[in-house]
Amino acid sequence: MGDSSVQPAEVVLVLCHSLFHNAFCVERPVDSTKFKFWLASRWVANLVIEKQAELPEGSWFAVTSKQVFDSFALKFHGQNPSAKQKEIVDILRNSIYVIDAPSIIKLSIDDSVLVICDTLYSRSKYIPVLVSNIPKKREKAEAFYHVKDPKAKIPYQIYNVVEAEPFLHGSFPELATFVDQRMKALFT
Repeated sequence: MGDSSVQPAEVVLVLCHSLFHNAFCVERPVDSTKFKFWLASRWVANLVIEKQAELPEGSWFAVTSKQVFDSFALKFHGQNPSAKQKEIVDILRNSIYVIDAPSIIKLSIDDSVLVICDTLYSRSKYIPVLVSNIPKKREKAEAFYHVKDPKAKIPYQIYNVVEAEPFLHGSFPELATFVDQRMKALFT
């Protein structure tokens, strides 16, 4: 048996701008697919906020790049945010580690989250999970890894929010049930 002092790897969600846009910037007209992604995106956002509230200061459950977060915030509230919009953005910013390192800032929105995932993966104590509602994100990740090695495989999971929900239910069952109850209360 292994050393009991070895800590299991931590799941860290790497959030793409599409999650934020789907959760808080609903495009009209709303059809059943947009509604499903809106609902699942809100669920993931709520789980991130609740999970972060459980963690000690300095620990993070979800990360994204500054350009991803700023892109969302500008689209969400524009140049003249309401007090409620400012509050939502502040809650999210306080619940997500927003990386503003110069090496990340100079990258595109897509590359920034891929580099974050790759960096987390190379540190063996993390299990990065990229959450993106962009169908071509997997292809972009494959291209990212194929630059180094044409046979390379993506070393982490990429889920859209609908796929992420069962993964998160399995990884954090008590917290997921709590978020389910909160979401259900919104609609009853």
